[in-house]
Amino acid sequence: MYRTGQGIDFHQLVDNIPLIIGNVKIPFYKGSKGHSDGDVLFHAITDAILGALGEGDLGKHFPSSSSKWKDADSKVFLQYAVNILKEKKYKIVNLDSTVILQKPQISSYVSN
Repeated sequence: MYRTGQGIDFHQLVDNIPLIIGNVKIPFYKGSKGHSDGDVLFHAITDAILGALGEGDLGKHFPSSSSKWKDADSKVFLQYAVNILKEKKYKIVNLDSTVILQKPQISSYVSN
C-alpha cells in the first residue's frame, strides 16, 4: 500500500541567528527564527512522513510550548519520524522537496 504525505514549513528570516537547511549551516547574516533550530527542510520532510503515517504533525510531537525542544537539532525530529515509519513497516519510495528563498542562493550546498 502506498501512502502520501505533504509537508510544508516556513520561518521568518531574522538577523544574527544561524541559517540551517537540511542540517547544513549556510553562511548568511540571517537565519530561520524558530523554537528549535528552524530547519525548514527537515521540518517539512518530518511533517510529510508523519502525515503519511496518520501521526499528526510536527507540533503534535514536538510542541513549541515545551522548553525541551528549544534550540533542538531537527535531526532528532526527522529520526523520530523515520523510526515510526520503520516500526509500521513502511519505507520511503520517493521524496522530493523544494526550498524557496530570495537569498541566499543555496545551490552550492545541495548534493545530488
